[in-house]
Amino acid sequence: MHHENEEDLEITLEEIRAFRKEMLLMHGVLASDMVDQQGILKEVAELFITQGLDKVWVDKHLADFVGSGLEQDKERLIAYVLEEIDQFLVTDKEPHPIPRKIQILIGSTGVGKTTLMGKLGARYAYLLDQPYRVAFYNRDGFKLGAVEQLTHYSEAMEIPLVEREALTQGDYDIVLVDTAGTRGESIYDLSELIAYLGTHTDYRVEVSLVLSATAKAKDMAHMMEQFREFPMDNVIFTKLDETEDRSDIIKFMLTHHIPITYLSVGQEIPEDLMVATNEYILEKFIIEDTK
Repeated sequence: MHHENEEDLEITLEEIRAFRKEMLLMHGVLASDMVDQQGILKEVAELFITQGLDKVWVDKHLADFVGSGLEQDKERLIAYVLEEIDQFLVTDKEPHPIPRKIQILIGSTGVGKTTLMGKLGARYAYLLDQPYRVAFYNRDGFKLGAVEQLTHYSEAMEIPLVEREALTQGDYDIVLVDTAGTRGESIYDLSELIAYLGTHTDYRVEVSLVLSATAKAKDMAHMMEQFREFPMDNVIFTKLDETEDRSDIIKFMLTHHIPITYLSVGQEIPEDLMVATNEYILEKFIIEDTK
């Protein structure tokens, strides 16, 4: 009898979940129908949909204005959607002071990890309220030119390029680690490194996923999946100067609630590295395109 009650309860819960899903889908359809029938609402919806926002999400929020007397107030409608987006964006403020850490940059080949490492190194060492003792450590033995590029940065910035032992000796405030792409052996090597640091260092270990702004949202999601076994702390976007279409970035940000810390917006080191804030993202990625 007890088992029968449990089975009945499981069936009931499944039915409730199915009903809830059906109602949510129906609500999305109804919201879309209502918005599509209102001239200004539809115009505002299309404005945000072209920026990468999901149509069902936009329509659901704008549908609340139908019959309110405000559905013709374009500026207020835009401001409302921006406020809702702001609630979904997740950015991390740069801490002051920055805690002692080993920051590992992960991501596919070609996203600009090594160049980003140079920008971060210069920022940490020279641009903040207090100088930090920074070191570079290269873990990418596959990419031709990676060592040469880091060596150049090291010499130009007077930031030492260190060996593995430096990860446990504690002589530096921040150690930046460059890694290889997504080959099988690269993933294994990265896994071994993180496991090693977990038992051999007092540094805080921070894992930053580096994504190119030129990638499609589905490719960004694929990168998240490839590195899912690692404890990702944040995301850094590179190559924002190489694309005018920010829709995939916005789509990624609103889907994956992982903090965004920095945005690489150009080729100059270190000037073109921006601290990510909700205000900057809204202004540069969305508001400029709604004017």
